[in-house]
Amino acid sequence: MFKRYLSSLSLSDVALIVFCLAAVLFLLRNNQSDSRIVRIYKDDALFGTYNLSKSQEIVIDKHNRVEIKDAKARISFSDCPDKRCVKQGFNSNMPIICLPNHLILEFGDETDEPKLILH
Repeated sequence: MFKRYLSSLSLSDVALIVFCLAAVLFLLRNNQSDSRIVRIYKDDALFGTYNLSKSQEIVIDKHNRVEIKDAKARISFSDCPDKRCVKQGFNSNMPIICLPNHLILEFGDETDEPKLILH
């Protein structure tokens, strides 16, 4: 029965189905990015929680700056010796850590509980 319907589809029918699926996936992805956040920890304390959908630059202190752009975040400036945190670039999933300056960026959803355990 399914084979009969499949063989009766024209090229324009298939194109319409693919377009509709792509549109639904695009809308789902955009709605999900609105709830994505980054939690910034400084010196074992929560510095702030920021929405990834809003582009901004956050000055943590004279040692660090964080940039949020295109639903991703990065440490844009750090005066640490090796600058591994800056070299990591933009991310939206894996934590970004600057050990010398005690700075951590943790990604998640607004409904998620913080995963970091700080002592």
